Amino acid sequence: MRGSMKKGSILDAVKIIFQADAAAAGAYSLLKLLLALVPTLQTLAVAAFIDQVTAAGTAGARNDSGLLFLIFVLVALVAFSWISKSIAGLLEQHMEMRLRTSFKPSLVEKISRLKYEAMEDASMRDKISRVNRNAEGRVREAYGELLQLLELILKVAGILIILFTQVWWLAFVILAVSIPSFCISMKSGKEDYDAQADVTKVNRLNEYYNEMLKGREYVDERTLFGYHQEYRERFLQQYEEARKYTTGIRLKWFVKMKAGSMAVIVVSAVALTVMIPLTLNGALSTGMFMALMNAIFGIVQNMSWDLTYSIDRVAWYQNWFRELSDVFSMPEDQTLAEGEENEEPGRKRMEVFRTLEFQNVTFRYPGTNQDILKNLSFKISAGKKYAFVGANGAGKTTIVKLINGLYQDYEGRILMNGENIRHFERGSFSNVFQDFARYPVSVRDNITIGRKGSVPEKELLQAVNEVGLSDTVEKLEDGLDTVLGKVREDSLDLSGGEWQKIALARCVMSQAPVRILDEPTSAMDPIHENEIYRRFQRISRGKTVILISHRLASVKMSDFIFVIADGTLAEAGSHAELMKKNGLYRSMYEEQAKWYEEDGNPEAEKKGGEEAYES
Repeated sequence: MRGSMKKGSILDAVKIIFQADAAAAGAYSLLKLLLALVPTLQTLAVAAFIDQVTAAGTAGARNDSGLLFLIFVLVALVAFSWISKSIAGLLEQHMEMRLRTSFKPSLVEKISRLKYEAMEDASMRDKISRVNRNAEGRVREAYGELLQLLELILKVAGILIILFTQVWWLAFVILAVSIPSFCISMKSGKEDYDAQADVTKVNRLNEYYNEMLKGREYVDERTLFGYHQEYRERFLQQYEEARKYTTGIRLKWFVKMKAGSMAVIVVSAVALTVMIPLTLNGALSTGMFMALMNAIFGIVQNMSWDLTYSIDRVAWYQNWFRELSDVFSMPEDQTLAEGEENEEPGRKRMEVFRTLEFQNVTFRYPGTNQDILKNLSFKISAGKKYAFVGANGAGKTTIVKLINGLYQDYEGRILMNGENIRHFERGSFSNVFQDFARYPVSVRDNITIGRKGSVPEKELLQAVNEVGLSDTVEKLEDGLDTVLGKVREDSLDLSGGEWQKIALARCVMSQAPVRILDEPTSAMDPIHENEIYRRFQRISRGKTVILISHRLASVKMSDFIFVIADGTLAEAGSHAELMKKNGLYRSMYEEQAKWYEEDGNPEAEKKGGEEAYES
């Protein structure tokens, strides 16, 4: 499926369905084709039946076998129409189940391989959300709508052909009046889809508000701060805006559709009026007149509503498949693992880490015109502890994203062991991010989720002990197999500090030679933050360590500190060297030390701050 679509079209539904479930798709299309013939066969059978009954009453000659055959045909056609609905439902269910096991996984895989910047772009996320939501159902419904449209066209065509053989010009008049309705339907379907796309952002915001009003993780602050009334009003306001917008679009659609439908109804009524004198003059048989009258009432429903609605839905799905095509044509992150043992094609495994170097790197985020990093250069050597410090927004986390290859479009060079970092597979860096993930799986799986292959129990328990999580695990009813999070009824949630230790243990379990700690403790008080950083330093002996922080006391033990300011390297050196320079680092450090003044005593001010940091 990946890369198979170039230009999106609803006809892609046929290809996808037959790839997933050819037998059911073929049976479904045959069923729809047979259903399309029913109205025409019914019309001919009814006309023949009435004419034979009339002839028998007039001439006194009865053809019992012929009448019985026609009755059998009519009963069979009605029975087939009833039974076919149940058969169609079973086939639809079967196709959707097959799509769920073949097409949907390919779509999810594609989304998982998209470049990082695609998921960072709000409009891209909205498009992906629209496409991914019930994708297997959308494809099955689109296939059904295509066949429904074909069925309706054949139904109408069959009746118009019969009418053409009797009163040819009436068939052309009905068709000519119907064409504008079809065009309106196509336009309305596109407008309807565009309207749903426009309200995606509003709906996403509504989901956030809705979660704030009912989510478990917000219940404490919701109760304490009493913000539920304010956000309830915001939720209702956003919901009302979305409702009014979509209702307006649908109302215009309804008016347009009904205007065209009324024209078809009027012309059909005129057609019936015209056929009355033709029947009286003998140009039409009584049976054909009555059968056509019944059939025309049927195609009025088909053409004034069913057919126009089906065209509207086909137009809607045409736009959906165009967006599906857009998603499948989005560039993938080629650095993501692929193939046996997740080896990246064209990239080599790094056996030994020696150096990491930025050479005049400039970077700006996609869709913006402001450089986050500006001609930045620095070098990291194996086995040492490094820290990047600076104010929020200075560019520290952006450096980590570039190191990890999340963004590939930058100026300058990033070298690992003297070679372009793009030449190497992923796996050289183990990260603990500020917004680390809390997976709704067991403690064991949370810790080993990034580890390839089986993990020895002894190694796992050692990692748990190293990060200070042993006491917590021992208290859990199922130990390492306790399910965490808030999704399942039997799951257990941990405290923020315990989740941070889970993230640290996940990092410890990684076999990567470089470990990165990107401000995962920013919400902690400095004493506990310092404890986490010291523990991280201790369990990372023999590894290259990169610490990211805007609080300086926690990085004093680093071998080398890079001070980042406005995307550039302002200063570099050890803590002692930077303090002697009396520059930006010292100014920041002393400013933070003032947070720990002891009763306003100027003599104790600096000392107290430093002691608090070092404790």
